[in-house]
Amino acid sequence: MRKATITLATVAVAALALTGCAGNSSSSSTTSSEKPVYVFLPKSLNNPYWVDARKGMESEAPKLGVTANFLGPPTDDAAAQVAIFDSILATKPAGIAISPNDPASVLDDIAKATAAGIPVIAWDGPVPNSQVLGYIGTDNVAAGAQAGEALAKAVGEKGKVAVIIGSLSAVNLKQRLDGVQKALAKYPNIKLVATQVSNESIATAQSSAETILQANPDLAAFIGIGGSDLPGIAGALKSGNKCGTVKSVGFDVVPQGIDGMKGGCVDALISQKPFGMTAQALQILAGFHNKTSKLAKNFNVDTGVVTVTPGTLTEFLKTAH
Repeated sequence: MRKATITLATVAVAALALTGCAGNSSSSSTTSSEKPVYVFLPKSLNNPYWVDARKGMESEAPKLGVTANFLGPPTDDAAAQVAIFDSILATKPAGIAISPNDPASVLDDIAKATAAGIPVIAWDGPVPNSQVLGYIGTDNVAAGAQAGEALAKAVGEKGKVAVIIGSLSAVNLKQRLDGVQKALAKYPNIKLVATQVSNESIATAQSSAETILQANPDLAAFIGIGGSDLPGIAGALKSGNKCGTVKSVGFDVVPQGIDGMKGGCVDALISQKPFGMTAQALQILAGFHNKTSKLAKNFNVDTGVVTVTPGTLTEFLKTAH
């Protein structure tokens, strides 16, 4: 019953947002009934990463003269995300960008949207074997490899390391893990001793990291794959008085990661630049709706990543990211 209640409430919020009546707690929109309406469907709204993504959408929408809605479940929830997707199809938006919790769960809605002539693109996370027009976001294998190299550098190319990953069903996270493993395989003196799933929960990531530390007192480093993982890792290092002794690398330059880096608990952050990624995704959707796009079907736009360290953090934060 709890899951059903959450889903119904989320659908109600989505419906209100599409009529310009929703509050900021569950969605964000630029509103005008006379403008084309585009919808972004993030995995959730509780991760600060999505705040930066939403800001990119909000910055770009007035430049294009369009309406943009940012609608997602409060937490990572595939069923709730599908319910929101279902609810917006009847409104026939000008275009949809989806970052799926579970790619298989959104295949039917993507097919329905495509049949109705609504352009759909994968954004931030790919949707394999679907009818999306293409993908814009991080090359997650390459990003994972970059994170792996940052980790190897932090530990001097030797020692025991552990992984915390938000989900093994999310394609983008699995791809990052593949990239990390490929990078670390080049270093024979680095040993991956544990991989734990956090279910995109900071609390679970922290408890998992604490358990790994207890089992491996000589651990050299952690790497967090999902957006909630590094904040949990940093919390475990801080509570265990291990900041600086045990290195950590993770994804997304969000407040928790920034605080962890300033506190000496985080050694590198891989920024996916969600602000620019989402602004560009809106441009792409508008191009398909207006039939001016030069992108071919099954396009792949890699928006790149940046490795941020304590030495580069201050300058990086001066930019829209």
